[in-house]
Amino acid sequence: MEFLPINYAGERVYASFWKRFCALWADTFIAMPLVFFFMWLRGLDKTLAMAMVIPSTAFFAVYTVYFNACYGGTLGKLAVRIRITKPDGSKIGWYEAFMRSAVDIAFTAVIVGVEIWILARVNGEDYSNASGIFEQRRLLRPLMPSWFSTVRTTRQVWIWSELIVLLLNKRKRALHDFIAGTIVIRKEFADMPVRPWSSDTAVDTDWANASRRFVRNESDD
Repeated sequence: MEFLPINYAGERVYASFWKRFCALWADTFIAMPLVFFFMWLRGLDKTLAMAMVIPSTAFFAVYTVYFNACYGGTLGKLAVRIRITKPDGSKIGWYEAFMRSAVDIAFTAVIVGVEIWILARVNGEDYSNASGIFEQRRLLRPLMPSWFSTVRTTRQVWIWSELIVLLLNKRKRALHDFIAGTIVIRKEFADMPVRPWSSDTAVDTDWANASRRFVRNESDD
């Protein structure tokens, strides 16, 4: 499949590292109230904590996949005006949206399973009487299986590998982009009705000039 050009009409097509970084933090701030709410519920007692493990973790996977598939990006990406597309600039579907998050979902599934398992083993009274989430975590830590540290280390390696790969390629694609076959571009290029740079499109000078004006006008908004 043909990739979009790196630059067009004097403008960079692909989202920069800093755009993607800002989108990540925007999503973090958007999710914070819900994160604290789930943490509060899980801190009340052992039974509620077990009941909330799956919905509290599954929500964020559903949020990411849904918004990526339906809108081309999470709320953070929409806010900073970048979009996820296929390499040729066309919209992604549910498959690409899921594959972008597949590794994170796999790690989340393992973590959820372990959390439910250790919550089932902890003393309910001790958990309820613990003074805050850090004390509760201290109670749970000795119950974690020995292999779980390997899972956490592997997850950290994955996260850092994502960053390194993103920084070292000219299209600023992270590992999940390579897995899903996606790219992240600036909104104005995702919104263009015709791809004037495509080898399959006959482009005259008037159209090329008009598309350049379109890009510049979108950049100024």
